[in-house]
Parts: sequence; structure tokens; C-alpha cells
Amino acid sequence: MSERLKERLMQLKFISSMFSMAMDEFNNVMGPESIQTIFRLMGEKVGESVEKRIKQKYKVDSWTPELFAEKFVSDVLEPAMGEGEAEISINGNELSVILKLCPFKKAGIKIDNKFFCTYTEGLLETAAKKAFPDVEFRSIKLRAVDNCDCNFSLTIK
Repeated sequence: MSERLKERLMQLKFISSMFSMAMDEFNNVMGPESIQTIFRLMGEKVGESVEKRIKQKYKVDSWTPELFAEKFVSDVLEPAMGEGEAEISINGNELSVILKLCPFKKAGIKIDNKFFCTYTEGLLETAAKKAFPDVEFRSIKLRAVDNCDCNFSLTIK
């Protein structure tokens, strides 16, 4: 490993450590509900921007569930999680989203507080609601709670 790479790794470890300590203090001062609200809002903002970005990138006039699933996995989920770590299956008007890896946990961040789950929920729900006029979103299972793959349901009405 080069000296430059070792130096960068040390910087990232420092940033990660500071982030972790900051999250603990934010939680102590503001409480978990406020933190979850902030992460939900962040996810919603990102969900809105990624739907717009991939819609423009692929020149989509009107989303189909199949096109949305394909592009959302390849352009949003896989870059954050890795190839094969996310899938969206379609059954009629229902999309089942499975996340096999938590990028936050992989980065060494404590996830049991569900802060990052609310980010993911906001991202998925908002992107789907921007793509389709009427969507019902449900969290089925969360790694932070159930210690399993995350599972979400999007029903297009």
C-alpha cells in the first residue's frame, strides 16, 4: 500500500470516528426522533434528485415498473452497495425491494438506532412517488431491527 493511500485511509478513519461521536452527541442532545426526521428528510431530498437524474439520463418520458426497477438498481443502489446486493422484483403492481447489504453497517457505522433506515425509506419512497403518481410504501423488514436483509414494498396504484 502506498504512503498516499495509507495517509488517506487514516484521514477517512478520523472522519468516520468524528462522525460516529457526533451522531452519539446529536442523539443525546436532540433525541432519536429528531435525528430520524433529519435522516428521513435527507433521504427524501436524495430520492427526488436521483429520480430526476436517472429520468434525464435515460430520457424517460413515462416510467414503467420494470424500467424504474432496472435503472434504480443499476444507477442508485448498486453504486452504493455493490453489484448483486440489491434487487427489485415485480409482481403486478407491487415492487419488492430487497437490500442484502447495509452500506452504513459495512462502513462500520452503528445501525441499531434506525437513523439510516429512515434515510433509505425516504430515498425509496420519494423516488417512487416522483416516478409514479400514486404509490403506497411499506417497510417490511429492517436489518437494524430484524438482523436480516432489508425488505420494502412499493405498491403502484
